[in-house]
Amino acid sequence: MAVDDAQHAQWLDWRKGGITATDVADAYAGTYGGAYAVVANKLGKLPPKEQTDAMTRGHRWQPLIADAVHALTGLHVVGEETWCEHPERSEWRCTVDGFLAPEPEVGIDEVTGVLEVKTTGAGARLDMSRTEAQVQWQMLVTGIESAVVAAATIDDGTDECVGIRLHRVVASPMHQAQLADVAETLWQHVTDGTLPDPDTPSALDVVKAANGTADYDADTVDLSDMAEDIARLGEIKTAVKAVTDERDELEARIRAAIGTATTGKCGDWTVSVSKPTRVLTPDAEARLLAERPDLAKTVLDRDRAKTEAADLYDALREPVGARRLTIKQKGNR
Repeated sequence: MAVDDAQHAQWLDWRKGGITATDVADAYAGTYGGAYAVVANKLGKLPPKEQTDAMTRGHRWQPLIADAVHALTGLHVVGEETWCEHPERSEWRCTVDGFLAPEPEVGIDEVTGVLEVKTTGAGARLDMSRTEAQVQWQMLVTGIESAVVAAATIDDGTDECVGIRLHRVVASPMHQAQLADVAETLWQHVTDGTLPDPDTPSALDVVKAANGTADYDADTVDLSDMAEDIARLGEIKTAVKAVTDERDELEARIRAAIGTATTGKCGDWTVSVSKPTRVLTPDAEARLLAERPDLAKTVLDRDRAKTEAADLYDALREPVGARRLTIKQKGNR
C-alpha cells in the first residue's frame, strides 16, 4: 500500500514512540545490531535508515503475496498496514501487513489471524527465529491468537516469485512473556536516555556509527571494570595477526608455485588463481584524456585548497568511516 511522504514521516514518529515488533525481534534475536541498535535509533544517535533493494522488493510484492494467500487459504486479507497498540500498554506497538478474515468486510473481533509477509532472494533463507518473535509480538499486541507467515522467494534477476510457503504460528504465552521482558528493558533504556550494552556481534557497526564523531576535550575514560574484556580483545587481536601472517605466508608460497598458471592440484585439493582484474589506472586515464579531452570534468584542487583556504577546508571536512581502536600494554611495543 503506497503512502505519501507525510504519512511515512508520521508512521516513523509513531514507531519511534514505542516498542515495535521489529524492535523486539531484533533485540531478542540479536539481529541488525540487537538491543543497542534499537535504543540508539530511538534516541536519535543513528542516521536514518536508507531504503534497501530488499525493502523495495518486499513492498512491491506484498499485495501480490496477499492475493496468493487468499487463493491458497480462502481467507481474505483485510486491514493492510494497520497501526496497532496494546490496549493496556500503548508503548507496545506493531504494524501488521494484514489480518486474515473469512469475509472481506469484517470488524476486528471477527478476524482469525495476523498475516506477516516476507520475501527473500533466491538462495537466501528466512530467519524464522526473528520472524516468529515478530509475529508473537504482533499477536500479543493485537490479542489475536494465530498468525500466518507467507514466505516468498523472489528471483531478483527476473523479478519472479519462484516459491511461496505458508508457516502457521499460534500464540505462545511463554514466548510472549519473554518478549514482554525484552520490551520492558528496551523501553526503560529509551525513557532513561541510556544505551544497553552491545551484546551481539552485529552491534559493532552500529556502535561505530553511533560514536563516529570524537570529543577532543573529553576526559580519559576509566575502563577499570572492563579489564578482562580489554585483555581478551588484546589476545584475540594478537592471535588474529599471527593467523593472518601465517595465512599470507602460505598463500605467497602457493602463489609462487603456481606462477602464471591459473590452476594447481594436490590430491583432493584444487587451487585456482583468477585472471588479472582490468582497471583504468591513473596513467591509462591520463592517456585516455589526452586523446579525448572532452571527457574531462572540473574537480577540486585539494593541494591548493589546503594552502589557500585552509580554514574552510578543515571546517568542511566530515568524519567518514569508523574510528580506529588500538590496544597497547605497558612494556610492549
